[in-house]
Amino acid sequence: MLIPQITLKSTLHLACALATGLFLNIAHSQPSTTIPTTEQIIQSLEKSGALDRAIDRGIERYRQKQMNAAQAKQQKEEAQKAAMAKNARPVSPTKDFIYGKPDAIISIIEYSDFECPFCKQFSEIPNKVVDSMPDQVNLVWRNFPLSFHDPMATKEAIAAVCAAEQGGNAAFWKYTDDIFKNTRSNGQGMPSTNGVDPLLALAKEQGMNIEKFDACLQSDAAAKQVSADLEDGLNAGISGTPGVILVNHKTGTFNVLAGAVPEDVLKQEVKNLLTTKK
Repeated sequence: MLIPQITLKSTLHLACALATGLFLNIAHSQPSTTIPTTEQIIQSLEKSGALDRAIDRGIERYRQKQMNAAQAKQQKEEAQKAAMAKNARPVSPTKDFIYGKPDAIISIIEYSDFECPFCKQFSEIPNKVVDSMPDQVNLVWRNFPLSFHDPMATKEAIAAVCAAEQGGNAAFWKYTDDIFKNTRSNGQGMPSTNGVDPLLALAKEQGMNIEKFDACLQSDAAAKQVSADLEDGLNAGISGTPGVILVNHKTGTFNVLAGAVPEDVLKQEVKNLLTTKK
């Protein structure tokens, strides 16, 4: 850690001043004593170890001050994020894709991008938490395609909506799971076979009506649904993916998590929110 020069200089001046005062008192009581120079005082302090101790104390005070400031900044940022998270639209079984019981106390609202490699890494973790706590938590998916992963990220988000249009909630989760399994991420999408659109090929593989699916891909309705999710995320303070907001529907308490957290961390945050009072 680099310590600002002013801190060390101030400490040194204080130590020298104290030592000079001590020597002057002795000199006044003993007139024949020669008043020491600053260099002699410093040498004396160094030899006794007093200077090192004074500097160490100054460094520790500065370090503690910096830690306190960083902690206060973090707490302020977390409070601001939680306040913005309250702008997220209420969870609705008719508007949202929900994994688990729709009436669970806690919702894990995940704003995700199919082309985000971190989202791919994280994709199974919320589902596992829901499976381990089925009566307490559910997962709510909201599309948040990042512009630098487009056009593929938005196309895949629209395709997932179209899968739900034909097969409902179950079809949505099956389709999204296969996108994550097969995408090469970072805007590259899924590999095609014989020039066939991989999104259509996946729909056909899962037994969907390809003509209806293709029409849905071109429709404004599916695109508007994706745009609505994206706007909702922006209003809730989401700036990257995966963006995760936890909400306790009984207390109205919100919590915001940063990125692709491990399963045990997500589970513990859910437990914490279950016991947090409004």
